Amino acid sequence: MNTKDRILQAALRQFNAIGTGQATVRSIAAEAGISHGNLCYHYKNTDELIEALYLQLAGRVAPYAQMAFSEGISLEGVFGQAWQTFGLLYQYRFLLIDFVQITRRLERMKQNFQQLMDVRRQQFLYGFKQLEEQGEMKPEPLPGHYELLITNLLIVGNNWISEAEVQFGDKGDAVVAHYHRAMMALFVPYLTPKGLRAYQALTADDGAYGGKADKPLR
Repeated sequence: MNTKDRILQAALRQFNAIGTGQATVRSIAAEAGISHGNLCYHYKNTDELIEALYLQLAGRVAPYAQMAFSEGISLEGVFGQAWQTFGLLYQYRFLLIDFVQITRRLERMKQNFQQLMDVRRQQFLYGFKQLEEQGEMKPEPLPGHYELLITNLLIVGNNWISEAEVQFGDKGDAVVAHYHRAMMALFVPYLTPKGLRAYQALTADDGAYGGKADKPLR
């Protein structure tokens, strides 16, 4: 592992553990086992580390977001890609916990995120059309209604970790499963009978995602 990767791993551990307001360049250098000067050679301050980790996460999530709403996607495929994405978000959870404070300082990161959400909206709309063609999702009930559904999905997707931190603390996979299930439930009113059968099979006790959400969180 090269020095930059070691620094980023140490920064990720500290940001997740104590937040971006408490971690410092010196504490991260100590965590990485290198000198303060060596770390600053690669990253001048914690904001540079935060931005590097944000871009790292965005790069890791992008393939799943594209696959989730690709041509011929099924509801099962959406479930799977959302599960992978939620797991990645949890690995970088400090970003969503401290996101407002971070983007107040880092305008470039804020603009990048806004552009990314515009792309996600288009991906969702395309994906809904694919699910309609597969016979798993109903046509839009009212003009513009699916835009509102997308807003709800993005709100849950971008904010579930903050709520989980307050409600449950660090619960790992059980928390990921709980909020993954909560987001996917937003699809239920818009599913056809075929889509509902697929949803019920996926969330049954012996389904691919049924048992994952059954662990007690408190």
